[in-house]
Parts: sequence; structure tokens; C-alpha cells
Amino acid sequence: MVVEESSVKFYHFFSLLFIPCLFLRSENKLLKVPAYIFEYFAGITVISILLFLVYPFNRLIINHLFAFYAFIIGYYIAGAVPREQIMNVLQKAALLVFIIIVGKLLFHIPEIKRFMKAPDGHPDIYTLYGGGTNLEATWLGLNTALFSNRKRLFYLLLVVTLTVSVIYASRVGVVIAFLVAGFKFISATTSRQERRAIITLGLLSLLAFVFFIDLDNLAEKVYALQRFAEFGDSSDKGMAGRFAMWRYYGTALWESKLLGYGAGNGIYAVESVSGIDYIEDNLHNLYMQLLIEFGFIGLFLYLITVYNISIKALKSRLSNPIAIILLVYFIASLIQFRGTDALIWLYMGIFLAIESNKVKLAAHDQ
Repeated sequence: MVVEESSVKFYHFFSLLFIPCLFLRSENKLLKVPAYIFEYFAGITVISILLFLVYPFNRLIINHLFAFYAFIIGYYIAGAVPREQIMNVLQKAALLVFIIIVGKLLFHIPEIKRFMKAPDGHPDIYTLYGGGTNLEATWLGLNTALFSNRKRLFYLLLVVTLTVSVIYASRVGVVIAFLVAGFKFISATTSRQERRAIITLGLLSLLAFVFFIDLDNLAEKVYALQRFAEFGDSSDKGMAGRFAMWRYYGTALWESKLLGYGAGNGIYAVESVSGIDYIEDNLHNLYMQLLIEFGFIGLFLYLITVYNISIKALKSRLSNPIAIILLVYFIASLIQFRGTDALIWLYMGIFLAIESNKVKLAAHDQ
């Protein structure tokens, strides 16, 4: 039996154009991929191959390998190209994405009006990112972090992200926007004067809400606020779907003896135990997903990666905008993602290469 989960997309073929870039030589000699990255991907590949002898083969393992390829591209290009050029390209690409998504909304005005009159779930809007409106709002928020060193543009795009998230009725989009803003606030790129201005504006906004705004009335008019108010109750369809899967998660995990079921077989495992066919293709919690697919060994290897990258991000005082993206991603993984996000692994490669170059340059100067 083969579980069909993966499909080859245009960007998979497009990525092949970057193969020559892997032969670019870094000014600081060829960078060596961190051992914990190689161990994670080698580990989940071997684990999956062994588990596929018992459980259905799932082509999602190819997506995991492609994520590793994306990491390699980012790592070696960032090792050979100046940081300023890389950030410039990433920011231009992110701006193009913002323009396309905002422009796309103009073509969906009738659907937006219909949704505002009778809101339920999310509006039926074509999304640039796969996974629906929630993930599109998520990626908008993450892309906003790329501009944390460009003050005016950052706050403009933050407002755009919040606006789109409200239109999409995406709670996670709003939460990620505030997480990005919070990390931006404590980053080394934010001046003391800017922090004071933010605190002052925040206090004034809080006072305005307390004394001049009727929150109950506002919540009735803004569906996105209603979704926050209904979090976890019987009317919360989003969490209800998650709870319906998570209810059988422990049983499925225990039946695997904590060894997992192989890449992409998380939903298959829960469906086998529950006897229910779920419309979701992942568990909406990356850490739970990794544990049930690769067992405690696979999750442990991933947590080592999360730990190492988080430490480097915090040591850099979040001066690298990509550090904010990665930290927010690790937090948001508690409610979505399934580990095959090639763009995130590309960011990881770029970030680690930049940080490695900084260490080498500091050692050379000494």
C-alpha cells in the first residue's frame, strides 16, 4: 500500500537551477554543514525506510529530502554571497509577495463582502501559499520579519499583515504578527527611542480600548475577534478538528512503541486507530507530527536543531531578521506545519551560514 501525500510542483523543478550555485566557493573556504542538521535528515530518512517495511510507503519523504536540499542551497549561497545582497533579494521577493496578495484581494471583493455579511470559518479565497488562508496569513507575518531593520516599511507591512489576517479571520495570522512585532521590539535593531515610542503608543491604545471602545460591540462586528472569543468552545470548528485527531493520538503513538510510522504517516496512524477519515493531511502540531512519524529519536534530533538555532538567534540579539522568522516558526509549529516547509529550511541554511561567517570573521580579526 502506498499513501499518496506528495506531488511534484513547479518550484521543485525550478530549484534545480540553483545546483551550479552549490559549487560557488566561499571567501572563508567551503562551509561545513552543521552535524546536527545532517544527523536530523539522515536520521528521519533511515527511520522512515525501516518503518516503510511495516507501514505504507508515503512519498512525503521526498518533501523532507527536498527541504534538506533547500537548506543546502541557502547554506552554500549565503556562504559565498555577501549578507547585504542576500537580504536585498529576500526583501524584494517578500515585497512582491505582499503586492500580489494585496492585489489578489481586489479580485475577491465580492467574496469578502459575502463573508463579512455571513462569516463562517474563512472566506473562499484563492491563496498564493498552499494550505489555505491561515497559512497565507502565517507566511505574510513571517515575511514581515525580513524588514525588521527597515523601520517604516516594517510597520507598514505589519499593518498589512494584520489587516489581511482580519479579512481572512485568521487567529494564527494575528498571533504571528504580534510575535514578530514582539521579537522586533527586543531585537538589537530597535533603538531605545523606538522602544519608548512603541510603549507610549501601546499604553495609549490600551487606555483607548478600556475607556472609549465597547469590546463586546466591536467583537460582534469583527468576526476575527469573535474567533478569539470562541477559542476552545463547541463553536470553534478549527480547534474541534484538531481535538478530534488528538483524541486518538496517544493510542496511535503507543501502538508504535514510540518508534513512529514513517514520514507522512501521522494521519494514517490516527485514522487506523480511530476508524475515521480526516480531511486534514497533518496533525497541526509539528512536534506531535514528528513524534508519531519518526518516534522519539526523530523528535529528539529535531529538538537538537531547534535548540542550536534558537541559541544562535538569541546570541545574535535578533540582529539578523531571519532569526526572528525562525523563532516565530518554532513557536507557531505548536499549532501548524509538518516539517517539510522548504522555505523555512532555506532560511535556516542562510541564517546558519551568515552566523558561521560572522564567527570566522571575528576569529580572523583577533
